[in-house]
Amino acid sequence: MASKTAQEVIPDGILQIGLISNRYSGRNKKNLARIETYAAQQSHIIHHVVHTPADISTALDDLAHRSVDIITVNGGDGTVAATLTELFVRRPFPRLPLLALLPGGTTNMTAADIGFRGNQLSSLHRLGSWARNRKKEIQHIQRHVLRVQSGTEEPVCGMFFGAGTITRGIEYCHANVHSLGLRDELGPGLTLLRTVWGIARHDPRFAAPVPIAIGINQPPQDKPVNTVLLLVSSLERLFLGMHPYWGTESAPLHFSLVRERPARVLRALPALLRGRPSRHVTRENGYISHNVSELHLLLNGTYTLDGELYEARLETGPVVITSAGEAGFLRP
Repeated sequence: MASKTAQEVIPDGILQIGLISNRYSGRNKKNLARIETYAAQQSHIIHHVVHTPADISTALDDLAHRSVDIITVNGGDGTVAATLTELFVRRPFPRLPLLALLPGGTTNMTAADIGFRGNQLSSLHRLGSWARNRKKEIQHIQRHVLRVQSGTEEPVCGMFFGAGTITRGIEYCHANVHSLGLRDELGPGLTLLRTVWGIARHDPRFAAPVPIAIGINQPPQDKPVNTVLLLVSSLERLFLGMHPYWGTESAPLHFSLVRERPARVLRALPALLRGRPSRHVTRENGYISHNVSELHLLLNGTYTLDGELYEARLETGPVVITSAGEAGFLRP
């Protein structure tokens, strides 16, 4: 989606920043004290250190009462998702403020696409300086936010949904990769390579299919598809620069699926990850991608939203993924 410089859409004057830091996010265990010190010295930054989703709710209520202009999330993908859920489901702000994402977590995939990269404190310095005087250019990007409703459960929001082998990959990453101290995109990148190798070799730990009945823009009408991998996102860049979507429809959400025992996995992989289908990346070989407005999924099993794991059951009804609306994100 095309971006604008933030100067084109933001009024004059010093902008008030509401900063939410998750004390337990990966990078914050080391860097939070310096961030707290800097924020305390800035009159236009209101800082809340949170521990739980309930803390995020309380913090947003306070920041809405103070009418801040920018909500800055200093945490990982899960903290971003929890904040988006509060903003789009409970809606404490009468008008949604701008959002800025600092890479405070372990993976930081969402921030890598629509937020700040690199050092958290340097990123906060840049944002704080820009909010005062607008001397440095910052982009303003509009992106749709995913709304995921599973049966009668309360909806949750985020930027990346996955089912199938990706949930096994997350469990593998937690158990075998993060323990090595690998952070940001390297850990998930190694996990991806291990997962693809498992699919290519029909390793049941990674290649065992999940039957999913799928309805695009309507409830499922056909029998379940034995699915190895299913992805839905509005992000244009996943970790390591991946863009595994090649749908051509005019719709806000990218959706891709890999069926059971896909053909020519290793040959298809480069084109698959770039979103540029080759002669190997075809529906006949088991690779499908569309842009959708709404997705209905009937499944028994685990799915992920921004790294958090959830359980779906056939008897509770479909998992419905739609757009919760658009948010404006600031990115250097």
